[in-house]
Amino acid sequence: MKNSLLLLALAFLMVACGSKKYDATSSITMKKDPCFGFCPVYVFTIDGTGSASFSGERNVDKEGNWIRTLSSEETSALFQAFESAKFWNFEEEYTDSMTDLPTTWITFSHQGQTKTIKDYYGAPEPLKNLEKMVEDIAESGDGWKQISTQ
Repeated sequence: MKNSLLLLALAFLMVACGSKKYDATSSITMKKDPCFGFCPVYVFTIDGTGSASFSGERNVDKEGNWIRTLSSEETSALFQAFESAKFWNFEEEYTDSMTDLPTTWITFSHQGQTKTIKDYYGAPEPLKNLEKMVEDIAESGDGWKQISTQ
């Protein structure tokens, strides 16, 4: 009886702590557009199961199409960071009248909602931190398998 109550309490705590599940309908996509210089140009997408794809166009170490699978812990941490940063509350565009900067497009889809943000210049630090997290995964050399060249 005591063990049953302990197991029930543990199960309740696991549910109450909100270990959110992400699935293939949840995704994060980062698209990097070119500049006049040597800016990386690519599209990176990861879904809630950890399946990631990278399509490198130019100025990247991985040109062509690549895939990899992230651990569930790494995937959950990334998606939870987007929720914790309140991605839905950011503006849809950050820009200024400057020239020759690359544009980063970041899209978050979760629970039937999708939002895309255009970051050309002036995005707030919390959004820049999310972009950096995604960029670190996208541009890493670890675990990628090339599936085709362009």
